[in-house]
Amino acid sequence: MLARSLLQRSMRHRTLASVPALWASIPCPRSELRLDLVLASGQSFRWREQSPAHWSGVLADQVWTLTQTEEHLYCTVYRGDKGRVGRPTLEELKAVRQYFRLDVSLAQLYHHWSSVDPHFQEVAQKFQGVRLLQQDPIECLFSFICSSNNNIARITGMVERLCQTFGPRLLQLDEVTYHGFPSLQALAGLHFLHP
Repeated sequence: MLARSLLQRSMRHRTLASVPALWASIPCPRSELRLDLVLASGQSFRWREQSPAHWSGVLADQVWTLTQTEEHLYCTVYRGDKGRVGRPTLEELKAVRQYFRLDVSLAQLYHHWSSVDPHFQEVAQKFQGVRLLQQDPIECLFSFICSSNNNIARITGMVERLCQTFGPRLLQLDEVTYHGFPSLQALAGLHFLHP
């Protein structure tokens, strides 16, 4: 019944409070992951804070919105085929876990690094929850190429235009259209050579 009523409305960015039944949680303390620090750090350029503390972006060719509490990471996925409205599956959540490398204990790494570097020990207190993303290698490479002599805002725009021009259209939420990252063939211009 909930899924049917959601289908009748146009797709909009979700918040945890608006439709809690469509969100799944992953136990993950903020000391292990801080979305606000990681997603805006310049590692990835596909995430936007669409509403306070709710980040939307493309991961594994699906559009996601993520948010967190002190102890949990909450995720909702938007599927292009509207007949499949529902909370993320275990397989879909696996992609989120891999992207943030949640199998790696940040607490253990921070402890080790603090023991060998007094400067890191001081800085680590201010920046808990910062971790490296496990991004798609092609997207990471082309984003890095765009980063030469630029700032985060300009790189974000360049990567977004690249996706809009050559990437597959995934879906639209509110006024925002999301695209997947283009394939190597699309980036090489093969789609122009073979109609």
